[in-house]
Amino acid sequence: MNVVRLTIFCFVLTMVLIPLFPKWGQAASQEDLVNRIQLLEIQIQQLKELREQQKLSVEKEQHCIKVVGTEKFCKCIAEKLPNDVGFEKYVHILVSTPEELRYESLKPEEKKLIDAVHASREKCVEKGFFR
Repeated sequence: MNVVRLTIFCFVLTMVLIPLFPKWGQAASQEDLVNRIQLLEIQIQQLKELREQQKLSVEKEQHCIKVVGTEKFCKCIAEKLPNDVGFEKYVHILVSTPEELRYESLKPEEKKLIDAVHASREKCVEKGFFR
């Protein structure tokens, strides 16, 4: 009799559990779908930021060409300058003395930016683009 009860219990339990499995799979696939959507949103944001950086780079290059007139050098400068530095700021940093920039009293990240501007120019000059 116990075998019959156990068999019936297993049968009933199976009938109750079978409908739950698709829901578990569906929940997992919905979670996977949400994760994929979030990843896609991140990638879209990164693409927008990249486009904005490219736009700024073209703008820097065009300003440089107006002033300097050397396309290769200006393309190099536009690519090498930090994103936060436009061509006008680049010129200001280069023509200003450390005292005028108050370099010693600047925050470390501001010093790093100024150093990056000088390094960008040096790299482009070393490549011979300014001759």
